[in-house]
Amino acid sequence: MAWGFAARWRADRAYFEGCRLARSGRPAEAVKAFDQVLETFPRHARAHLQRARALAAAGRCGEAVKAARRAAELDPRNHAPRLFQGQFHYDAGSCEEARKAFSAAQRLDPENRLVKAYLGLALLALGREQEGVELLRANLLYANEELEARLLALVEQRLWQQRERARPLEQQLSPEEGGREERAAGVWLRAASAVRRALLWPLARLRGRAAALMLEAEEAMTLGEWERAAAALREAQAAGADQESCALALGEAYLETGSAQAAAEQFGYLSEEVRRSPEVALLVGAALFETGRYEQARGPLETAARRFSREYGPCYYRGLCEIALGRPSASVEWFRLACERLNPHLAQKRLEELVRVRSAS
Repeated sequence: MAWGFAARWRADRAYFEGCRLARSGRPAEAVKAFDQVLETFPRHARAHLQRARALAAAGRCGEAVKAARRAAELDPRNHAPRLFQGQFHYDAGSCEEARKAFSAAQRLDPENRLVKAYLGLALLALGREQEGVELLRANLLYANEELEARLLALVEQRLWQQRERARPLEQQLSPEEGGREERAAGVWLRAASAVRRALLWPLARLRGRAAALMLEAEEAMTLGEWERAAAALREAQAAGADQESCALALGEAYLETGSAQAAAEQFGYLSEEVRRSPEVALLVGAALFETGRYEQARGPLETAARRFSREYGPCYYRGLCEIALGRPSASVEWFRLACERLNPHLAQKRLEELVRVRSAS
């Protein structure tokens, strides 16, 4: 009895250590911990399932499928092993096998909306769009970021192939959801601008025409008057203002007016040190993305995504770089971060965009 208690204690300890390692992003070590559990208790269904998840996270999808299948054999009334088995098949590109696994999970738990949403994802991937969209529409809000990320990777890949018809994401979002505020500057903002002009412009003029032009550009940018800002900045450059400051501000102004190529040219004048700062990296990444330089945009967007941990935009466009480069599986983790940082409507909005584009074809 003492040996049995000690063996159980060691197995439990290894199991929880494996879960901890998996959560901390160390899946290979987690697999070894679950192996220790299974050496003593080879019929431990939960250990088989957690081992399967760790194997998948380590990129060993074939082994993950086998481990999930074993968990399903040991716990035949539990839908979870089939659900994870379907996810592993899906990530490996075996969408029909994924559909079968999700269908089996649904038979075990008919009211589980996450399972239904995953089944919809598999059907959509298989080209059964009407069935897939119906299931996703009904159940997506009950899903999680991992499913939304997989859905985004699929939808964005298809939208990318028809991007001339697809509207940019930002145009679909309200300001509360992360979209850009398009309203004209309010009265309070214009009043603040008038005060600044009254108090600071005389001082700027004392320092020369270039300083006055830079102040005018700053005021115009504050008010969202990007064309006026760009004009003032070009004059400031000609008047001898600091070239790097002008280039940075001009690049931002050009981005706001939709002149991404001109913005990229201005950012090219910046020092490498300035370009590496997260705030500037975000602008540089946006300009490179908009000009079709997706490989070059990856680094700056990743820098911005790591720094701005509550903003969805850098993650979303970092994922789109992978879509544009033909690597949809590499986009999933970036889209998962985007979904975490925005809200669960991101994948739903893009799904509806796909439906709209398909209907217009």
